[in-house]
Amino acid sequence: MMRIPMFEGSISLPQNPREAALIAENLEALARALREWPADTWQKVGTAAAAEPEGSSAGLFERLVARAAPAALDSRQRTQAVQSAEAAAGVLRVLWPTVS
Repeated sequence: MMRIPMFEGSISLPQNPREAALIAENLEALARALREWPADTWQKVGTAAAAEPEGSSAGLFERLVARAAPAALDSRQRTQAVQSAEAAAGVLRVLWPTVS
C-alpha cells in the first residue's frame, strides 16, 4: 500500500526538545482520536472547523483534528492519517530525545 504523507511536515517545526515532545504528544493524541472517534464525531468536527475563522486561537490538537476531519470520514484515508501521525510522532521522538 502506498503511503501518503500527511503529517510529516510537522517534523521540521520544533526548535527544541520541549516543542518536539509537545508536537509528538499531539500527533499521538490525534492518532488515538482517528482510531477511536466515530464517524459522526468527525462529521461534527468537520462542520465546526469549516465555520472557524482563519487564525483562530485553537490549540495544536484542535487544529490537527480540524485538518484531519476530511480524511477521517474515508476509511482508507483515516488509516493513512493514523499511520502518518504515528510515524511523524515517532520520528520527532527519535530526533529530539528527552533526557530523563
